[in-house]
Amino acid sequence: MVVLLRLCCATLSAFIFVNYVPNAAHLLYRLSPYWNCWSEYCQEQRLWYDALAVEISVINGALWIALWAFVEIRSFRRFSRPTPNLLTHLRYGPIAVLGLSIATVLATDHLLIQYSRWQIVRYIHSDAPVTERPSLKLHNNDRGWCGNGMAATKYYLYRDTPAAYIDDLDPATRARALQASMYVYDWLNQPNDGPSIAALKKASADPDPMVRDVAAKLGAELYGTEP
Repeated sequence: MVVLLRLCCATLSAFIFVNYVPNAAHLLYRLSPYWNCWSEYCQEQRLWYDALAVEISVINGALWIALWAFVEIRSFRRFSRPTPNLLTHLRYGPIAVLGLSIATVLATDHLLIQYSRWQIVRYIHSDAPVTERPSLKLHNNDRGWCGNGMAATKYYLYRDTPAAYIDDLDPATRARALQASMYVYDWLNQPNDGPSIAALKKASADPDPMVRDVAAKLGAELYGTEP
């Protein structure tokens, strides 16, 4: 059972290694004259390099497992000696590195998101002109290729932060809260709901004319009407 568990760990380590370490075939393809070429012949060559990359990955994985088996058997015969560092790495190294990397990325994302929210709150309570839009660099943990998804993720992450100050006693704070709320709004997908839209509707009926004026300009931009 222990040997089977070690085999599974070594196989998983080999899989992680061959998938996350740069492949020599891809490097050769980038150095070849077929890089950034879109003719039919170049596409055929790209497929050849892709096939080569698969073969290299299979060979690397097989060599990893073969080396693990060799060191494992050798260590088993010398059971009285400490486990070699190489064997420990072949069993668990890539798994540990991947797990640590994921934990680091998640922790970093969390800290940067909290810092971005603090930036929004700092802007709301600043003395910035209420007629000007904020200029903030907000962290987005969406790593996809779709711009719609990134815009939706940003709205999901930050929509509640500025909307919480739309009922503040200070009119200038309410106006900046509305500016920040519409700044994080998903202008690309325009869901027309959520805290930003609720804040816009509430600001449109605000007792202070300055807040209503900001709401009118933002509403005109959103709905394509004259303020």
